[in-house]
Amino acid sequence: MENRSHIPPHLRKIHSKLRQIINQKRFIKGTLYYLRNTCGKKNCKCAKGEKHESLYIQQTKKNKVKKSIIPRAKWDEIRQMNNRYREILKLLEQLSDYEWEHIKDKN
Repeated sequence: MENRSHIPPHLRKIHSKLRQIINQKRFIKGTLYYLRNTCGKKNCKCAKGEKHESLYIQQTKKNKVKKSIIPRAKWDEIRQMNNRYREILKLLEQLSDYEWEHIKDKN
């Protein structure tokens, strides 16, 4: 186990933020996108050109695509969860970059 005192302060902050997000917040991997379509009802606004907007989330895993429509009431929640996932990736990238820069210093 690595001694905490050997970890630079900026890396400790990254580790702390990662723990905070992972332990206390929900997150979700996926690509968010909007589709505009018609429902098929003759008297609906979409029949006159004002299409319905839907938010979807999509994920590819083991070469299989899965997607799900997100209920409008959950749009903000899912966007926040997806942003947290992206923040986790960004923080992990920073940790990895540091290790790549210092790979030869470990001997």
